[in-house]
Amino acid sequence: MWAPSKAAALRAAKRRPSVYPTIDLMPFVSLFLVLLFIFMLTTLTWPSHGVSVDLPKARSAILQPGAIREDAIRISVFRDGHCYFRSTTAAPEGLPDLIRAAIRDGSERKVYLSADTRARNISVQIVVDQIRLAGITHIAILANKPSAH
Repeated sequence: MWAPSKAAALRAAKRRPSVYPTIDLMPFVSLFLVLLFIFMLTTLTWPSHGVSVDLPKARSAILQPGAIREDAIRISVFRDGHCYFRSTTAAPEGLPDLIRAAIRDGSERKVYLSADTRARNISVQIVVDQIRLAGITHIAILANKPSAH
């Protein structure tokens, strides 16, 4: 028995391709993952937490793994004398209160001081005096090792 709908269905079945073209996305995904890992590894070398200074070079510099902790007390002194507590601007006179509050919140009783290479000594001395007023005696001054030629 012949019906127009059956004939139309047969013609439509003949027009359908037997092989469907697809795009293989695995090379794209693998390239994306490689780039992601490379980008993540380059940013993990030293987290700046929004503040970066040009650290001095010292042959006897040793690794300070506590400086990259999220709750570490990091103080930065810039070339122009501006001072940062973690990633926020702070006046040197307000540092003792900020340090005491951080210690109350569970931070280590050690300050990681990063002073710019071109910062004036008087600016760094004022910050160190304020750290001592907070009752902290352990101060790690951060530096880079010179590159070997």
